[in-house]
Amino acid sequence: MVSGTVTPITAATNTVGTPIPVGRRPYAIAITPDGSTAYVANYGSNTVTPITTATNRPGMPIPVGRGPSAIAITPDGKTAYVADSGTFLYTGKGPDGVFVTPISTATNRPGRPIRVGDSPFAIAVTSDGKTAYVANLDSETLTPISTATNTPGKPINVAPGPDTGPLPIAITPDGKTAYVTQSTTITPISIATNRPGKRIRVGDSPFAIAITPDGTTAYVANVNSGTVTPINTTTNTAGKPIKAGAGPIDLAITP
Repeated sequence: MVSGTVTPITAATNTVGTPIPVGRRPYAIAITPDGSTAYVANYGSNTVTPITTATNRPGMPIPVGRGPSAIAITPDGKTAYVADSGTFLYTGKGPDGVFVTPISTATNRPGRPIRVGDSPFAIAVTSDGKTAYVANLDSETLTPISTATNTPGKPINVAPGPDTGPLPIAITPDGKTAYVTQSTTITPISIATNRPGKRIRVGDSPFAIAITPDGTTAYVANVNSGTVTPINTTTNTAGKPIKAGAGPIDLAITP
């Protein structure tokens, strides 16, 4: 996505629409629950571009922090949270990003930046909308943010020892557990207590995670292993790895 555009595709016909100009290096996108607006995080422009989905027209860029790399929207559609990860993704330098920027979707204005850990790289919001969890890559922590007050809670240590991370986060539909990926493991976090559980061994470099709509299974894409690992969320045990193509870097589950 270096071109600075977002391409719409009509799902009914799989036809490609006219590219929509946004900012430099668009890195992440999230859509409001009512489907009216898509928000695009432009890593190279330090902005977020709102797109009206009815017309596919971009709005005025919203200034955020340095290197926005992830965005998540609350279930009520009122707030978009943007992880300002800094410049490490393309320069290898850092950490120089420590904030999350809340954006009011009613006004498309950024709020006061929320200080989290070093290089916030991923963000997810619980199903009840009460908490946003931010994965801080260089701090190896997870920061919970109260969405009612936009205040950060105590950091959760999720990657002690040699593991690198955390990277992406997925939260079960019942809002009870957050799963965070590291270099060869997944850490389950109890939402009720914000305490990490026993790490689950998966493949090498798990870079994406998705949970089935019924919440029974989490699937993890392991980039360097060329596999997908299923995890039973009731027991937090990993199943037999599923062979995939070379370098699986993302996955999605049908509703």
